[in-house]
Amino acid sequence: MFKLARRYPVTAFFVLAYAVTWSVWVPRALVSEGHLDSGLLVTLGGFWTYGPAVAAVLAAALWNGRAGLRELGSRLIRWRVGVRWYALVLVGPAAFWALVLGVFAALGWSTEIGEPPMIEQGALAVVPLLLVLALTDGLGEEAGWRGYALPRQLERFGALPASLLLGVVWAVWHLPLFWTDGAALDGARFWILLLELPAMSMLYTWLFVNTRGSALLAILFHAAWNACTVGASVAGNTIRAALVIVALKWLLAAVVAALRARSPITRG
Repeated sequence: MFKLARRYPVTAFFVLAYAVTWSVWVPRALVSEGHLDSGLLVTLGGFWTYGPAVAAVLAAALWNGRAGLRELGSRLIRWRVGVRWYALVLVGPAAFWALVLGVFAALGWSTEIGEPPMIEQGALAVVPLLLVLALTDGLGEEAGWRGYALPRQLERFGALPASLLLGVVWAVWHLPLFWTDGAALDGARFWILLLELPAMSMLYTWLFVNTRGSALLAILFHAAWNACTVGASVAGNTIRAALVIVALKWLLAAVVAALRARSPITRG
């Protein structure tokens, strides 16, 4: 089993990420549905966004040793990537959401879309909100998805297949949250997320390639996107609204795919 995991490290990482996270999320979903009774699971579930990060550290240590841990760590602190990329990461999501609002206003659908956390909590809360999201969802997920899995997938498959595959895995990882009372995705449409995250994954890959494989920028992008936008699976009060948001994300993904870097980042 250990030899098989070393031969297919990304697949083994995915199994670990699901196992670590779902070991709490699935029982917590059952708790919320009234099938189990455990306050501890409800409490732990809120912290289990770190599942991919834990799996990445385990995978790097078990199958790549110190070199794997050094590589993962270097990606998490790779900050010398150019000011323009920080500006794009922090301002880009807000600009995208302004586009979404403009399209919805033109269509007369303004009442069919939710407000992002940045609007709900006010301008003064933006910096604390970004910091919290970076240290929770951003670090918890991106240390695994972009810090460990993506560079190895790029090396094996290339940018487009790697992005699409990772997007699907990323979407399915959220599955228990669709049946968890109080979760952001509770009652949302899973099939919308399954259409949405592969497009988002292409954006992350483009950013990753252009920042020399920086997982740190992916963490900041994750935080800014969660603060400034609302996912299509929960933002649209109607299916048509959700599909418009998905279509705009795929349009943006197509644009950045056309602008992708000349040479891919592998494991350097």
